Amino acid sequence: MTTPALSVVVPVRDGGWVLRRAIERLLVQDAPPGAFEIVLVDDGSTDGVADELARSDVPVPLRVLRHAGGGRAAARNLGARAARGRILLFLDADIWAEPGLIAAHLAAHRGHRDLGVQGVWREHPDSLTTMFMRARHILPDVTVRRRDGLSPYHVVTRNFSVDVDAFRRVGGFDETFRGYGWEDIELAFRLVRAGVALRFEPAAAGWHYHPQTLDELRAKMREAGRGAVYFWKKHGRDRGLGLFLEISPALLPLKWLVYRSGAVTALVRPLVPVCERLGLTLLCGELYNHLAWRSYYEGVFAALRTP
Repeated sequence: MTTPALSVVVPVRDGGWVLRRAIERLLVQDAPPGAFEIVLVDDGSTDGVADELARSDVPVPLRVLRHAGGGRAAARNLGARAARGRILLFLDADIWAEPGLIAAHLAAHRGHRDLGVQGVWREHPDSLTTMFMRARHILPDVTVRRRDGLSPYHVVTRNFSVDVDAFRRVGGFDETFRGYGWEDIELAFRLVRAGVALRFEPAAAGWHYHPQTLDELRAKMREAGRGAVYFWKKHGRDRGLGLFLEISPALLPLKWLVYRSGAVTALVRPLVPVCERLGLTLLCGELYNHLAWRSYYEGVFAALRTP
């Protein structure tokens, strides 16, 4: 069997038809035959879709690994250990790749070692069916990203490739991150410190299909708040990192007042149904944002109280 140049590692739990679509899009890539394989890491699914894919006859090598609920960081590490390619491409199960995504990652790595490549995605229009989803994505992403010398703060392993030797040299993902958030930026933090260059590649594009509710987002933000404190402490309470995570000690009194005292939230909550009824999408977005950050700081302050 020909050794592939690139291994696509996809962690999933109960991906359903969204995962099927994601795999279908990977099977029609504009990449040379045998250039890549797919390593699907099933993190405790119950819907049977991964089993169906494992039994299917597809033109790209596809393996399914089992992983019992250890979180996304651990699932990705398992996939990376089993990968045969020199390049690891981490894709989420809700990313529907454009035809040139894999070719763009391969081209970016050609002739380079010790390189990480950040791809892009847009929210799929079919996922913007509720006021919450439309409000969350009403404003464009205006983040300035350098093509070369990309900041580790801009790395999201929803669509990110890295040289396998560099990944293994830094120890892969930190599996202490069992909840939502930060395991990707923390990996990038260590990659850069180890001399790995980061590049932004807009040609490596896909669609993100993940409708969610405010309650689902708030649960994730609580996890992210707890993870942020661990991230900050792990790296010596770095001042710049604390500012990026918005948990610097200088900021916390103000954050407590705005998000945890309840004074602002008491004004926000009754406005939400009114703005939704009136169709005030932009204002709804600001109100949802406050409630999401309130959950984030619930996680932050809970973690800070834990030895």
